[in-house]
Amino acid sequence: MKKVLGLVASQRKLANGEILTKEVAATAGEDCQLELLRLADLKLELCRGCYACLKSGGKCPIDDDLYFLVEKIKAADGIILSAPCYALGPAAVTKVLGDRIIALAQIIDDFWGKPCVVITTAGIVGWEGYTSSALNTVARFMGFELKDSHMFMGALPGEGILGDGALFRVREMGLALFGQARQPGKGECPTCWSDIWKFPQAGTAVCPICGQTASLVAGENGVQWVYNDLSNMFKKEQLKHHFQEWLGGKVQEFISRRKELAVVRDRYKGNNF
Repeated sequence: MKKVLGLVASQRKLANGEILTKEVAATAGEDCQLELLRLADLKLELCRGCYACLKSGGKCPIDDDLYFLVEKIKAADGIILSAPCYALGPAAVTKVLGDRIIALAQIIDDFWGKPCVVITTAGIVGWEGYTSSALNTVARFMGFELKDSHMFMGALPGEGILGDGALFRVREMGLALFGQARQPGKGECPTCWSDIWKFPQAGTAVCPICGQTASLVAGENGVQWVYNDLSNMFKKEQLKHHFQEWLGGKVQEFISRRKELAVVRDRYKGNNF
């Protein structure tokens, strides 16, 4: 029996994300058992930026449900992460979870490679914003292997699975969870699947999520995107280096410069400095 953990960010019960999550799990295989957690029902506090979790063997000192969630993820064979689009981005609880990544990255070996699909929902085309790009990033930062990701349209609860091709697409995602991952879509970053690009200079595109670069070359059929080497942003070694070694080094640097920096900070004490 494969355990599938559905993490749903909507506070609505039987909302589009929950329905789509259940359909993915049902299609993933007869030997799959779904456990559904509503992230909004968990007590997840804001990261304090204290860096206590960077100590050797350290854990986040906040007394909340983070490590309850950690144990659920550890026990799962696959993850379905779902969130609705609110104000052009994923529901805020996903950001709260994502901000705890420094603590989670200390145990990234326990999560690494767990297959995951990401479901996002929005009410109307053109108002999706950065929802999928942001939620995909949360999944990748947690060390999951992103097998598929899709934005479904539906403003009303239950409507998301009724759109043209929606049922077929969500069942594709179910097959992908423990099967073959989909390829990056048209216009998506080949490394992280973000559809957001920056253009710092003529002929150059940069993914602001992972740093993937591309050259824009004029051709007979219009502008061609020529992607450079894939970014290493979400490789295990890079994540461990950043969240364990580099940040750990910054903690030691702060300790050595504490008196110097205290002089600067003291200038701004109070509201009427």
